[in-house]
Amino acid sequence: MYEYVMAPEQDVVISSRVRLSRNYEDLPFSPKLTQEYAEEVIERTTEAVFNTENGAAFTFLRMADLEEDARSRLVEHHLISYDLLKFVNRSAAMISSAGTVTVMLNEEDHIRFQGLLPGLQLERSAEMALKLDEAVGEKYPFAFDHQWGFLAASPANTGTGMRASVILHLPALAASGQMGAVMQTIAKLGLTVRGLYGDGSEARGNLYQLSNQATLGRSEEDVIRALSAATGQVVEHERNMREQAEKKDMLQLQDDLMRSWGELMYARLMNVGEFMKRYSDIRYAASMGYLHAPLPALDALMMDVQPGSIGVRAGKLMSPRESEILRAKTLREELKKLVAE
Repeated sequence: MYEYVMAPEQDVVISSRVRLSRNYEDLPFSPKLTQEYAEEVIERTTEAVFNTENGAAFTFLRMADLEEDARSRLVEHHLISYDLLKFVNRSAAMISSAGTVTVMLNEEDHIRFQGLLPGLQLERSAEMALKLDEAVGEKYPFAFDHQWGFLAASPANTGTGMRASVILHLPALAASGQMGAVMQTIAKLGLTVRGLYGDGSEARGNLYQLSNQATLGRSEEDVIRALSAATGQVVEHERNMREQAEKKDMLQLQDDLMRSWGELMYARLMNVGEFMKRYSDIRYAASMGYLHAPLPALDALMMDVQPGSIGVRAGKLMSPRESEILRAKTLREELKKLVAE
C-alpha cells in the first residue's frame, strides 16, 4: 500500500520551487565563461557542497555524461532547468538523495541553488536553497554590489537573484474560461503565469507555473510573501469553481472525469498530449473524492511517463509508437496499484 502525507494545499498546488542565481566574484560571467573557468566553477562548488553537513546526500552529474533521455528526465522531474541543457558540454548538477535540493552549475549563471517541495511550501523551499547558498558563499564569495545586490548574467536576475514559483492544477478555472482574467490580475501583482516547464512551454494538463518577475528592489521575504499570498487567492478561486461545478451537476462532472480513468486503465496506446488531459481529469476527480487515489502518487506517475522518463524506463531508444505502447502499459500497471474504486 502506498503511504503518503499530503502537503499543504496539495489539492491545487503540486509543488513549490525556489531558485537562487549566483556568480563567483572573480570568474567571468557567461558568455565569456571558458571551459577552463567552467571547470573551476564545478571544482569550487562541489568541494564546498560536499563538505556541508548534508554533503554526502548529493550526487554529482555531468550533463555531457548522460544520455538524452536521462537529461530530459531530470527536467521532467523539475530537478534541473531546461536551460541547463543548452550548455551540455560545460554544465553539471548536484542533486540531493531526496530530490529536494539541486545545485545547477554553469547554466546562464555560475550556480543556481534550488529548493523543491510538494504543495505550498515556499518558505521551506527558500530556506533549503538559502542555507546552501550561504555555506558556499562563505567559502567562495559571490559577485555582489551594495546598491544592486547579487550580480547576474541577465539583468532580470540581478538583486536577490531569487525566482520563486509554484505549479498549480487549475482545471475548474480553465473550464470556466476565467484563466485570462486570472492572468491579468496576476500580472498586476508583478507575477507571471507560464506553462509547466517555464518560458515557452504549454499549460498541458491544466498545469500552470506561477512565479515572480522582479528580483531587483525586493527582499527575499517580500518575494516569498507576495507569491504565497497570490497563490492563496488562486487556490481559493479554483476551489470555488470546483464547488460551483459540482453544485451545477455533480453526476455530469463525475461522468466527465471518471471516463478518463477508464481510458487510462484500458488504453493500449497513449501519447503525451492525451495522457496529460486524462491525468488532469483523474487528479481533479481524486481531489473531489470521486476517485480514491493519493495525489502525490498521481503527480509522481505523471512525471514518470513523460517522454524522457519513459525512455529511461525502457533503457533504450524507442520509436514514438513504442513509447505510446510502454506509456499505456505503465499506466495500466501503476494505476491498479494506486487507485481503489
